Amino acid sequence: MSENKKRVLFIYGPLGGGGAERVLIDILRNFDYARFEVDLAVICRGGALMGEVPNQVNVIELWRGYSWDYKAAFRLSKWFHCNLLLSRKMNGRKLRRDYDVEISFLEGMPLKLGALRTTAARKITWVHADLDTHRYEEGQFFRGEELAAYNKMDVVVNVSKDCERAFVRRFPGCESQLRVIYNPIDRDKIVRMASEDKSEKNENQEKLTVTTVGRLTPPKKPERLLQVAKMAAEADLPVRFTWIGDGELRQSVEKMRDDMGLSEVVELKGFCPNPFPLIRRADIMMVTSDFEGFCLVICEAMCLGVPVISTRTAGPSEILGDNEYGILTELTPESLFEALRHWVENPEERKVYTQKALSRPDIFSVASTMNQIYDLI
Repeated sequence: MSENKKRVLFIYGPLGGGGAERVLIDILRNFDYARFEVDLAVICRGGALMGEVPNQVNVIELWRGYSWDYKAAFRLSKWFHCNLLLSRKMNGRKLRRDYDVEISFLEGMPLKLGALRTTAARKITWVHADLDTHRYEEGQFFRGEELAAYNKMDVVVNVSKDCERAFVRRFPGCESQLRVIYNPIDRDKIVRMASEDKSEKNENQEKLTVTTVGRLTPPKKPERLLQVAKMAAEADLPVRFTWIGDGELRQSVEKMRDDMGLSEVVELKGFCPNPFPLIRRADIMMVTSDFEGFCLVICEAMCLGVPVISTRTAGPSEILGDNEYGILTELTPESLFEALRHWVENPEERKVYTQKALSRPDIFSVASTMNQIYDLI
């Protein structure tokens, strides 16, 4: 291996099926391994996307699962404000000392671990969420620790301008350089994977298909989709709903769906390794989240010509503009339902948004994102 290659370390958790993990996989797939030697340190192995890490990447497992020693290190940090065990792990024999760049690719624990590295490497961290509105990660730090961790970074990368504005509101004392780098959208890959299933959309079907893709977690608000579905059923709107994704709310969402009498209206598909054929056959993509840093699935749907209705949060607002490329709504089921009913009753307008959708993801090209990352490191 050439000694001229730059050595890069990525730090992350398990590679589940979430958006940030998929972004990381896309970045690793498109890395220039002729110029860079890449290690990926994961808190523990596992997750639906673990098998998609490119062979050129050396994967390092920091702990064997969420084991007693990981839990002891975390509790010592959280309860007693002592990072001794975590620091020993991050500066021990598992990780080399001569990386040129170290990238913690997620807020929360990856940031915390990256900040504990005592090396001369250039340190970068990624922020994928609106950390002002939804401070989901703050329980992983003791008081003052999170800002201190960000201040140890040379650069803090946000995935959208709105995300960056939220970061500044939350951490006005951050002294690190701030950058915005959009998530890469690999249109060719999305179209290719969508065509792996040759089934075509049935244009003569009686009901339109509204599809949502995301983990069944509290921020994604699956109960909001159920409320929209209930309104649609009561209004005899000719639509059916599909949710692609799994998560800790799966059982409670299934029970809520059945209790609401929506088992014939809402299908919970679970995790799909390749969701793109299902997205391609959808008539509308709906995003019901309380917050999104970027919302990769919106761009993926637009690449396939599927018009989007989304709650007005950071990332979707930037992608869809002022309702120019899709419809933005308030964070209520009523607002989502009214937007849906409008498109059902006005199919020609929906078709216009279909054409607009196809052009928008070009500004988030893989080449553009990768060049910005190379400039950064």
